[in-house]
Amino acid sequence: MLATVLVIVFQGTEKVGIYDDQPAASAALWSFVDAHWDEAHHGPAPAARSERQLNLFFAGEGDSYVMAEADLGEAAQALGSPL
Repeated sequence: MLATVLVIVFQGTEKVGIYDDQPAASAALWSFVDAHWDEAHHGPAPAARSERQLNLFFAGEGDSYVMAEADLGEAAQALGSPL
């Protein structure tokens, strides 16, 4: 079973989510950015979403995100638990 894992580190807090696919993880990432934009930048978010906006949002020291595909079937098998 393939899934997309999203890890967000923002202002010292880590958030991890597992999503069915990349579009769902991407939507969750943008939802997070939209919800926290004022905390990071004290102004309105740009109207168009872009890689530049993500780079600006995660420009703080230690802030970052990773989105990667993972095979949860292998992980479950390694843990001895079927999915």
